[in-house]
Amino acid sequence: MDGVNEVGKMRALIILVFSVFLIIGLAGCSGGETTSTDEGSKGEGSKDEKVEIRFSWWGDTKRNEVYNAIVDRFEEEHPNITVEREFGGWTDYWDRLATQTAGGNAPDVVSMHQFYVADYARRDALLNLGEFADSGTINLENFPDTTIDSGKVGEDLYMVAKGVTMSGWVYNTALFDELGVEYPDMNWTWDDFVAKMKELNKASNGEIWGSADMSGGQLQPNIRYFLRQKGKDLFDDEGNLSFTKEDVVEWWTMWDELRKEGAIPDAATSTEYEGASLEQNLFVTGKTAVQQLPANQIYLYQQQFQEGEIQIVRMPEVEGGENGEYIEGAYLSITEKSKHPKEAAMFIDFFVNAEKSLELFKVEQGAPGSKEMQEYVKPLLDPAQQRAVDFIQQTVEDAKPAAYAPLGINEVEQAFKDNATAISFGEKSVEQAAEDFIESAESILK
Repeated sequence: MDGVNEVGKMRALIILVFSVFLIIGLAGCSGGETTSTDEGSKGEGSKDEKVEIRFSWWGDTKRNEVYNAIVDRFEEEHPNITVEREFGGWTDYWDRLATQTAGGNAPDVVSMHQFYVADYARRDALLNLGEFADSGTINLENFPDTTIDSGKVGEDLYMVAKGVTMSGWVYNTALFDELGVEYPDMNWTWDDFVAKMKELNKASNGEIWGSADMSGGQLQPNIRYFLRQKGKDLFDDEGNLSFTKEDVVEWWTMWDELRKEGAIPDAATSTEYEGASLEQNLFVTGKTAVQQLPANQIYLYQQQFQEGEIQIVRMPEVEGGENGEYIEGAYLSITEKSKHPKEAAMFIDFFVNAEKSLELFKVEQGAPGSKEMQEYVKPLLDPAQQRAVDFIQQTVEDAKPAAYAPLGINEVEQAFKDNATAISFGEKSVEQAAEDFIESAESILK
């Protein structure tokens, strides 16, 4: 899955400018701008009329090659539709999209993410796709309800999943066999997790840590699963915190005890490896025994090991608690100001439902949203990719909706990270750090 990177003050400024210009733009729409019924391709569309739409996404060079090839195949199927392509890195993508939206010139089809969709939808920057889903222009017949619902804000559908994934913990069977340690159970608890990290460290005579220090950093998936298993979540539907200081104390105490017992890295080591590339991270270099990952990345890690299989188990559970699963993934949306929403919807349908598309996409950003397409791509996958799809199919059925992140999420995550780091370096007690974090988070969200 693509992680949510931290952004600086420039992001906040761009979003503010986006909000102001968007309000002005929407006010201008009411006074004489061409309506949807006046546009030749706004409604029915025509196979003969030449139409140009724009599509944007984030990704690296490999993804750009895959997506460009998918677009080429769409244009072959629809010779009257030309698709202009725009792409960039994660941070640049969101900066550009905010600026384009504020200026009223956003692409027709945009890649969307759960951490941002609510903000764009509530500012009326995205088109409600319900009409296209109801008419079958975007065919969601083979999409599980949980996958469809993950694209909704309230009751309205604003995005369609191109790839879905679920988080878990991975391990290399060869290392566990070498150490004589039993593999983690698919339904292990957080108590089991703590015990396993200590066992791995002891079995390696202190040479290998159980896992990286996952006490801080991003709020999801780790502490979010922990909170959801306790019947809570990160936020409620109004964008307020949905957990307490006591929850944070419990979470950070667990990791602090593991750190003090040497089962996870010390603060200096964690800082040293922060932001390390996949090839150089703690797990791949053999310094830790397990790694938290979105399932679609299993194959990338398998490529780094000559021996053993990279296997995945569910996130640890709170003993007697609820399921913490929620769908993660990458999505496609249509912007509100698109002059060609019909053709944009046709493009989305091709991207998520056509074999010619999925033959290339495979599991690029997770398993296809469509169950039918998940089965279609399986024979095209290597064993590690097949294991990822199997895991996603097994766990997605337990997924429940998760509240969307409110404005200010990046600042809240930074406060979470800073206070977790302060604990690891002995600069704050767990109690003090938890109190400071809650105070900061509440202030940011207000």
